[in-house]
Amino acid sequence: MAALRDASELLWPAVAETLSQLDLGSEHAAAKKLAQRYAQVIDESKDQTYALRWIGPELLKALDALGATPAAKAQIDKLTKKDGPGDGKPNGLARLRAAHGA
Repeated sequence: MAALRDASELLWPAVAETLSQLDLGSEHAAAKKLAQRYAQVIDESKDQTYALRWIGPELLKALDALGATPAAKAQIDKLTKKDGPGDGKPNGLARLRAAHGA
């Protein structure tokens, strides 16, 4: 049985709060569940150092894939932002879509 920890030290509530703020569809269900489970495993681990060392990066990857990290959010913002106000150029996302369709 895992030792009791102060609630402020737990990852699960923070991950749950983060995921609840995202606009995720049913196509995100598996990645969302994976992130939740990683956080739970880390919180329940008897060896926090081991859990954070080996499972922490996997949790971060899952959150990143969902757009739930500052780096992922910055990348999304960069792709959806126009190059300049009213410059007539397609934004980054439009360029990616065009390239993918070609």
